[in-house]
Amino acid sequence: MHITLKFIGQMDPGKLDAIRAALTSISTRRPVEMHFRGLGFFPHERKPRVLWCGVESSRNLAELASGIENALEPLGIRRESREFVPHLTLARFDSQCRRKGIDKLLSVANELKSCDFGAALESEFHLYESVLRPSGAEYKRLAAFPFVRDLE
Repeated sequence: MHITLKFIGQMDPGKLDAIRAALTSISTRRPVEMHFRGLGFFPHERKPRVLWCGVESSRNLAELASGIENALEPLGIRRESREFVPHLTLARFDSQCRRKGIDKLLSVANELKSCDFGAALESEFHLYESVLRPSGAEYKRLAAFPFVRDLE
């Protein structure tokens, strides 16, 4: 599972070194605190495409996402137009799946809307490559970036 701080999309492999270099500049004083609570759907329950778990975090998670946007924009990587909403994607549904058994899933998800699923403390983020296959997305970690530093 992962929280997407920035989705880059299709990119020129020749930009990979510049992206890595830009991401090494991202820093904060403290690790990010996260609590995983509740379930929901994007875009909404009536036509769910994604089942997600909510993430309540320390403010520096949004600051990290913003820092990544700022670091990558000079490389020609567009800023996200939507507001940053941290979440864990648990499942994706195609239109056929959305019609089958969705009522039971909605019922269970509603029972777990305020359930606490645990917490985590993170001090690094990762750059992943995702490849979409018929069986689903496959992820390959390309780099890790420790972000907790003394900023004096």
